[in-house]
This record gives sequence, C-alpha cells and structure tokens, in this order.
Amino acid sequence: MTREEAILLTEKVVSGTATDEELLQYNQLFNAFQQQEGWDEHLLGNKQLLEDAIRLRLQPVLDRKPKRKVVRWYRWAAAATVTLVLGTGYYFYQQQRQQPLAPQAVRFKNDIVAPAGNHAVLTLGNGQQILLDTAGNGTLAMQGQTSVSKNANGQIVYNSAGNDVSFNTIQVPNGSKALAIVLGDGTKVWIDAGSTLTYPAAFSGGKREVSATGQVYFEVAQNSHQPFIVKSTTNKTTIEVLGTAFNLRSFRDEEKMKVTLVSGTVKVNTAAASQLLHPGEQAATAGSAIQLLTNADLQQVTAWKEGLFVFNGADIATIMSELQRYYNVDVDFQTDVKDAFVARIPRDVPVSQLLNLLEMTDLVHFKIEGRKITVIK
Repeated sequence: MTREEAILLTEKVVSGTATDEELLQYNQLFNAFQQQEGWDEHLLGNKQLLEDAIRLRLQPVLDRKPKRKVVRWYRWAAAATVTLVLGTGYYFYQQQRQQPLAPQAVRFKNDIVAPAGNHAVLTLGNGQQILLDTAGNGTLAMQGQTSVSKNANGQIVYNSAGNDVSFNTIQVPNGSKALAIVLGDGTKVWIDAGSTLTYPAAFSGGKREVSATGQVYFEVAQNSHQPFIVKSTTNKTTIEVLGTAFNLRSFRDEEKMKVTLVSGTVKVNTAAASQLLHPGEQAATAGSAIQLLTNADLQQVTAWKEGLFVFNGADIATIMSELQRYYNVDVDFQTDVKDAFVARIPRDVPVSQLLNLLEMTDLVHFKIEGRKITVIK
C-alpha cells in the first residue's frame, strides 16, 4: 500500500464507502502505526507526515458529536465504518497511559486460529458413533431404509424410504465450525459450536419432533399434516411450526432461551405461557415467562450461520462467551468493562483479529496465553 492509497482508504472509511476487505486493510494500517519496527518508508513515506494526513481526514468525524444518547452509549468499537474511524481517533489522540501496556505483538504472540473443521460426532440409533470431520464423503450408514451420507460440502443428508424412527444425535463441541444437515423430511438444520440436536432417522406419525440445546437454525420443510416441533432440552419450552425459518438459542450457561423468527410463523410454549411469533420477532423465555421483542436484529442473530461474528451493541461478556465456545478457550476477566461494542468480522480468522478490532477503541485490551484470553483495561 502506498501513501496515496492509504489516504484514499481513509477517505473511503470516513465516507462510509469502504468494503469489508478495505476495512480489514485499514485495520492492518492501524496495526502498522502501532509497531515500532517494520514501517515501509519507501512505500508509505514519512510515518509522522502520513499520520498528520490521516488525522486531517478524520478530524471532521472525530469532532462530530452524537445526536442521540444511544450512540454515546455504544462508545463505538471497531468493525464498521464510523466504528473504525473513531477507533483510530482514539489511537491518534489518546493520552499517555498511567500504566504502560505491553505491545500487542507481545500480548498476542500465542494467537489461536479458527477451527479447521466441525469435529462433530454422529451417534446412530444402535449406539455407533461416527466422527464426521474425518469421515469420507458418500454413504456413512444405513438405518433400515434410511441412508445417511456426507456430501462434498460436508453436509450430512438423510434420505428416508421407510419409517425407521430410531433416534440419532449430533453433537458439535466447542472449538468447531457449524455443521449443516438435511433431515429425512427435507428440513435443513445448522448446528453451532457447543450445540446438540437429537432427531429420528425418519419421521412417521402425526408430528415431526426433535430436541436441541445450544444454537440451532431451522429451515423447516412444509407439511401441514405433520407439524414440526422443537423441544429445548435446557428447559420445558417447545416450538411448534409448519414450514418456516427460525433460530433457537438455548445454551445451558445463559439465563434466557431465545427463539427468533426469520420467516413463517411459530408458536413458543412454556408451562405457563404461549406466544405466537411473526417474522422479525423474538421470544425470550426465563422460567415459564415469555418476553416478546418485535424488532429483533436478524443479521446479528443469524450471522453465525453465515460464517460471521456480528455484534451490534454487545457487551464484552457476550462477545467473550461467543469466542469461548467457537475458539474453545477459557476467559479470565481482570476488569469490568461497561461499554457496548459493534463488530463485524469473518469467523475464519485467528482470534487476535477480532480482539484487535475491539482494542482499537482503547476501551478494553486482551492477553492470549495458551488457550486462555484475559480481559484487561
């Protein structure tokens, strides 16, 4: 990247026209300013002069005061356009720290790569277990007249020609990519890290019933004669559907179970309440009570299925909980960060890239030691 390209990149970020790839390039430029060595003066010119030029482009945005209290509450973190701009502003204008912070290269030297596979385990009705990431493509098993196969995309597909109702279970452990499967009725399901789905090899009778824990996304095949029912194994909640797409989030370590509807209609039932959902709505259950959110952030809810981390005003505890499951790491909080953050980044990057985006706000910092991430101020 030349000096002129760096300035043009900054102007795109300021104007809100930067692509995702350009935002990552901007992130790399920010990293270069932090490094003590390795500055390419032949391409970028004098470091101080380039810093002054970028500061000039950023100044109008840095001087812009938020119009609404909610923006001030966000204290923008780094990932989207304005977010990155303000993050860099903190770099150029932050005051000297009271306590010195070790360089990021030192704190992140033990980086943790993204999961290379899903590491999922399929348990058949007869108790046989199949490690799906090492299993070859093609037919994996026959259960009566139902075949279980793995296609070239790593998707698990059930083809039912009978009524074998033996139950199968797929467990996707922490530190895994999400797994996609197609059930015997054609329903498509995505299973996130730290999640489990139990289902019959083939559906028979008057209903289709599965149970799940963790985070699972369903695109249910339409069949008005056979309603589709999802039971959350973390509580006594059930979701009744005919043909629809929705996200279930029901981790054991989270207080609330959340059902978010993308299309169609579902009914969420607890022991004491029932709630019909329409597209864009979310039901959160705690015990038997149901709370309704009518304008759920569908992009944030379903980002994991698209291979992304998307946080729109999430706190550090929420973000670190996601990283803990996906990267299979331990998290140690040495500071209490009250701010909310905005971030968007692919899931296939090392954990340091997401942590770096958050650090660009100068509101929070991290250390990586083995498989432990420590949150520091």
